[in-house]
Amino acid sequence: MVHSWKGYSTYAFGKDELLPVTNGWKNNWGGWGVTLLDSLDTLYMMDMHDDFKKARDFVETIDFNKIVGIDSISFFETTIRVLGGLISAYDLSNDKVFLEKAVEIADILLIAFDQDSGIPYTRIDVNKKTIVNEYQTSIAEIGTFQLEFMRLYNLTGNIEYYKKSQHIIDLIDKSQVPIPGLYPQIVNIYSGRLSGKLAVGGNVDSFYEYLLKLYIMHGKNGEQFRRMYEQSIDSIKEHMIYRSNKGSKLIFVSELYEGIFTPSGEMQHLACFLPGLLALGSKELNRADDLELAKELMKTCYYFYKGTKTGLSPEKVRFSFNSNEHAWGSKSENIEIINTESNDEPEFILMNKDYILRPETVESLMILYRVTGDEIYREWGWNIFNSFEKHLKTPTAYSAFRDVSIDEGIFSKTNSMER
Repeated sequence: MVHSWKGYSTYAFGKDELLPVTNGWKNNWGGWGVTLLDSLDTLYMMDMHDDFKKARDFVETIDFNKIVGIDSISFFETTIRVLGGLISAYDLSNDKVFLEKAVEIADILLIAFDQDSGIPYTRIDVNKKTIVNEYQTSIAEIGTFQLEFMRLYNLTGNIEYYKKSQHIIDLIDKSQVPIPGLYPQIVNIYSGRLSGKLAVGGNVDSFYEYLLKLYIMHGKNGEQFRRMYEQSIDSIKEHMIYRSNKGSKLIFVSELYEGIFTPSGEMQHLACFLPGLLALGSKELNRADDLELAKELMKTCYYFYKGTKTGLSPEKVRFSFNSNEHAWGSKSENIEIINTESNDEPEFILMNKDYILRPETVESLMILYRVTGDEIYREWGWNIFNSFEKHLKTPTAYSAFRDVSIDEGIFSKTNSMER
């Protein structure tokens, strides 16, 4: 953090993103200094107080009524990076500047909501104060603002933040779905109808995460959140967990094809938030079996890194498996388990070979260590960190990587902190 922050503050302070190879910068999120906003709570928690004060003074100058560098902002990304960063900074520091700025950006985000369906559009033209018209969004995009908006309601008393949030939870709760608790990725903004494949990766992931955290944030009083979360986890365990028949015979969570909802064997790195979520849920909701699955999936996510030549994870993999053999839930009880002894075959096929500094695995490792106290998770985290240091580090920060199967030096680095 110290290394990256020094590079950002030297070459890109107040800009959205540092270019970590060329030491340039770009405004790809609106020009509000999104890296800075997203780093506020980390600066505070790491006792980087001088840097936090400098960042705080910059925040005071931001004008959220205009954007530069792009034509429109993402509702989803702005919520989790900008609004979330400001609320976290306020909760940690109690500095009212952060709360005032959080209200400013939240009121701009309110523009996104369709007047009839109440579903937010994906993008806002801030300069014109209008939505970018489109007809569909995703479960993650409409189900990953409730923590921020409901917390802001708690802090300000503005009921509009709560009503917008709860309406979407109720809408999803009442939606027609192919499997109870599993939500197709795509949402029609006008009708609310869901469609697409079932997965726990991109376009869905953070919604499942928010259900549990909403329950916790409400003092474990929001029974709707708990019911929806537990139903989702139970269905994931029943319908989406399989075991590879190659390599270390890893247990994984498979995407399910649209329409037929049979397993594809594909799993994204984004899905590696799930072991951490399961571990947290096992502790907060007393669900012991969830922790056992968390441990299995944590091993798989670690092997995403261990199983490549660079020790970096691909964005997406495909496993070889028997689609008739569920590895968890009631459907697994009467199945003769395959030989689980390791062999020398590759763990998986690399589908998307890039690594864009995804945090899901290391976050899950931290949670598993906190919940279990098992030192293996710190060891795995250290191994991943060493791969970062070897392959991703630049003189000013860390760069995303083109192909985790080979290191071609500077040519492997994308000169981006994300893509």
